[in-house]
Amino acid sequence: MSDESPLIIERRGEQDGILWITLNRPERLNALTFPLLGQLRQTFIDARADRSVRCVVITGAGRGFCAGMDISGGANPDKVEPPADVKLDIEGERLNFRFEVEAYIALRRLEVPVVVAVNGPCVGAGFDLASHCDLAVVSRAARFQVAYVKRGLYPDLGGFWSLPKVIGWRKAMELMMTGRFMSAEEAHEAGFSNYLVEPEEFEARTMELALELEAGPPIAQKLGKMLAYKTTALDYESAMLWSETAIPLVTLSNDNQEGFAAFREKREAKFSGY
Repeated sequence: MSDESPLIIERRGEQDGILWITLNRPERLNALTFPLLGQLRQTFIDARADRSVRCVVITGAGRGFCAGMDISGGANPDKVEPPADVKLDIEGERLNFRFEVEAYIALRRLEVPVVVAVNGPCVGAGFDLASHCDLAVVSRAARFQVAYVKRGLYPDLGGFWSLPKVIGWRKAMELMMTGRFMSAEEAHEAGFSNYLVEPEEFEARTMELALELEAGPPIAQKLGKMLAYKTTALDYESAMLWSETAIPLVTLSNDNQEGFAAFREKREAKFSGY
């Protein structure tokens, strides 16, 4: 893709297994539009079906990660306006919202590890996007805000669901109810990020983590992620029934044999995803 595209997609890594996605509207702090969300959704769908993708990284161009939805008037250029005699188009609002949600659902459906790399302001729908990822590298230049409440809204793209799980109930409620900014340091202390780094080290540390994930065993990573999400509300014995069903998929894999062979031979394993 050209640098003019609102979404830049690259393949990086030792095996081209890292799908590096950059939100590319730096002049608007990478605020989201409906065309951009449509591209994101399709990118996530394609990645889910591509076995060569070992991990996904999502970051922003310029000095910001994502300022949320673009409220300048151009967020949804294709929106169909209701007839003049219709004062409240409730069904239109629901379908309009569904289009936004589908991109976030496609993100949540990704089976490989997803890293969010937050380089600057992360606000509103951008904060929701970041909170749906599995791991996070955060620059000290970042700051976070649940901006919705400042506009009489709630974090409707799923922040209400994911933020309490990521940073804890009390902190999530505070941010959701006040809309105040949270610093990168405070976010790290709350458990939002795996790594808090200086701006000049930001991309290198993100790449280091992505390379670790790329080198891992894809089947085991996917199953570990699935079990973590799908069993979180279950009791232990019910969760172990899921594990009982999943375990042959790893124990009978070539990667499992390679892992044990590498251990015996005191070398790094080379996982194939089979």
